[in-house]
Amino acid sequence: MRILEDRRPTLASWPKRIYDWRELPRRFQPGLEAWRAQGLPPGNVTYIPRISQYAAGGAEYATAWLGDQVLIQTGGQRGVEELRFCGADVAMVDYYVELLRCTVTISLGEERGGEGAVFSYNKTKEDQLLPILLLSLGREAGYRPAVDHPAAEPFQTLQRESYAMYNNSKLCYRFGTEIRDYIWFLGRNRGLARLNKQKPEHFLARMDAGLVAIRTDFYGRRTSYIPWKRLGKAEVREEQGQAQLFLSAEDRPAVQWPLLGGQREQAEAFLAAL
Repeated sequence: MRILEDRRPTLASWPKRIYDWRELPRRFQPGLEAWRAQGLPPGNVTYIPRISQYAAGGAEYATAWLGDQVLIQTGGQRGVEELRFCGADVAMVDYYVELLRCTVTISLGEERGGEGAVFSYNKTKEDQLLPILLLSLGREAGYRPAVDHPAAEPFQTLQRESYAMYNNSKLCYRFGTEIRDYIWFLGRNRGLARLNKQKPEHFLARMDAGLVAIRTDFYGRRTSYIPWKRLGKAEVREEQGQAQLFLSAEDRPAVQWPLLGGQREQAEAFLAAL
């Protein structure tokens, strides 16, 4: 059997902002008819093609926003699925970056029956998806997150201890304008290749809007945003003889990090002050 080779240019799989309605695949147009009647401009729509033209089960996406409302359409082999929501409906946003591939998981609250959506895109064109991310986090589409930390402690200490996390933690400002408090600690690699890999790092921040949990390791960076009203458990628990920092969004597990010696007390003090 001959293997089909995707010969499209690399740019063919990147997100594309729509400038003319004819640029949007027909399968996504019916879901936008009501919003178009309300004045939806094509520039509020982004089309994300399949990563590979011949990938089995590969999905394509169309995202759109109008006011504070978001629409994510997922087109697969079985047709198009739609998810409509506003920031108040969201229980958690999980944002994972591996090289240039971003994967966003949006989980809605229990009043929406646990609905959600997952979509991926090339980070090079993330500016086109930023309104969707911000609205999902309860911000306005035109909000511009801070690009740097205040030039004061404790961020200067963080910069000295981990310049990488100092920069990664700026993702917190998508959720709000100020980091009220944070904890940061190193993890431990396991397995035969542990000596050649970057050690995991963990960062947990308290914002006015909720909690932001960031974990970085050899494979990528995961950022989880949990609004206060959706925060379920926030505790240190024992599992198989090791302390674990555990967070849930309502009744769904959201974050679970192993704690090393001395980190348990740090984590418990931080959680007690929430």
